[in-house]
Amino acid sequence: MNSSLIAIPYLLFLQLVDGTSLATVLPLVIFYTLRMTGIFLLRSIRAGADSYFMMMFSLVLGAAGALCGVLGVFYFPFFTPSAILLGLSTAFIQPAFTTLHFQRQEQTQTSGAGKPKKNFAPLAFVAVFLLALMALPSPIRTGGVMLLYLALFLLALYSASRDPAHTLRFVRLKNVTVSPRYAAVFLIFFVLLIVLRIARLTFDAQELDVVTIWFAVAFLIAMLLVWLRRKQARLPLWLNLLSLANGMCGNFLFIFGSFYVGAVYGIGEAAAYVYVPFVLGMGCSMAFASKLWKLAGGVSPFTVQAIGACASLVLLMTPFYFPAGVFLVSFFFSGTSSLLNREYYHTQSIPTDRRLVSKFTMQDIGSITYQFIIAAFLLALFSFYRLPAAAFFTMTEQVSHPETLVHAVQIVRFWGCLILAALYAGVLAARKKGAVKKAPSAE
Repeated sequence: MNSSLIAIPYLLFLQLVDGTSLATVLPLVIFYTLRMTGIFLLRSIRAGADSYFMMMFSLVLGAAGALCGVLGVFYFPFFTPSAILLGLSTAFIQPAFTTLHFQRQEQTQTSGAGKPKKNFAPLAFVAVFLLALMALPSPIRTGGVMLLYLALFLLALYSASRDPAHTLRFVRLKNVTVSPRYAAVFLIFFVLLIVLRIARLTFDAQELDVVTIWFAVAFLIAMLLVWLRRKQARLPLWLNLLSLANGMCGNFLFIFGSFYVGAVYGIGEAAAYVYVPFVLGMGCSMAFASKLWKLAGGVSPFTVQAIGACASLVLLMTPFYFPAGVFLVSFFFSGTSSLLNREYYHTQSIPTDRRLVSKFTMQDIGSITYQFIIAAFLLALFSFYRLPAAAFFTMTEQVSHPETLVHAVQIVRFWGCLILAALYAGVLAARKKGAVKKAPSAE
C-alpha cells in the first residue's frame, strides 16, 4: 500500500479531469499538492508524537479518504475531501512507516532472529489487482480502487494496533508547537503548486506565467537563506545534495516524462513508456539493488548508485529506446532512495522520529523545485520558438503537435538529464572531499 499510494490515486484523480470544470480539477490538484507539501506541514508541527502515532494517524486519514472516494462515485463532491485525506495520508505515512521498518530491523537483529526474508507476494498481488482495476470502465474502476484501499487501510490499522512492540500514546494539544519557518515553507509551496496545477489543468496561460515568476523569486530567496545558514547545517553537504538530486530525478521521470511522451509519442502511450517502466524499475531495485552493491566489492553503494544514475541519465539523453532509459533511471533512483533512508535513520544529530521526515523534506524540496525549473525552461523555449504559451497545455492532450514543440521538449529532455547527471557527479565529488577531510593525516 505504501509503495502504490504515490502513483495510483494520482492516476485515478487524473482520469476525473475533463479540462473544463474546476470541480473535476480540484481532487487531482489537492491530492498532488498535499502529497508534495504535506511533509513540510508535518515538519512544522512539533507535537511530541512518535512514528507509531503518526503511522496510525495517517492510516485513519487514508481509510477516511478511501471511504470518501467510494462515496464520490455516487456524489462527485466527496472526491474533494477524499483527495485532502489521501494526500495528507500519503505524505505522512512514508517517513513514519520507514522509521518503524528500521526500528523493527534493529529489534530483530538484537533478538538474534536473523534477517527476515523479503516477501514480494503481497506487493505483487496488490500491483496486479490495482492494474486490473485501472483497466475497467470509469465508475467501476474508481469505486473498485477506493474499496481496495479502504480494505488495505483497515487491515493495516488492525494489524498495527495489535503490535506488542508499540503502545499508542495520544498527543496533548498543550504540547503542540509550530515552527514558523517550515509553516511558511508549507504555505508558499502549497499556494504556488496549487495555482500551477490549476493553471495547467484549466489552460490558463497567464496564470502559469505569473506563478512561474513568483516561484523564481521564492526560490532565489530560499537559496540566499540556505547559503547564509550553511555553517549551521547538521548534515553533510553531499547528503543534502543527493536528497535534492533524487527528488528532482523522481519528479523529472514521472511528471516531465508524461509531458515528453505526450508531445513525442502521444499521451495514450504514457502508461507503456513511463508509468510501467517506472514501477518495474522500482520493483527490480527492491529485489536486486543490494546484489549489485555486493558485486561492486569494496566500492561504496552510494558510489555505485550515483555512477549508475549518471550513466542511465546520459542514456536517456540519447535516442536510445525511451522506456528502457526510464526503467534504468528508476532502478537507480529507487536504490538511492533506499540508501538515503538508511543513512538518515542512522544520523545521530537529528531526533530518531524526525530523521526520515528530514529526508523526505529535502527530497520533496528537490522535486517541487525541479518541476518549476522545467516549467520555466519550457516556457522560455516556447517564447524563443514563438510558440503560444497555451501550447504548454496541449502536451497531455491527444492531438498532433508541431515539430517546433517536439523539438523544444527534446531540448528540455537533454538539458534536464544533463543537469541531473551533473548533480549526481557533484555528489560524488562532495562525498569524496568530505571523506578526505575526515581521514586522519599521516604522521
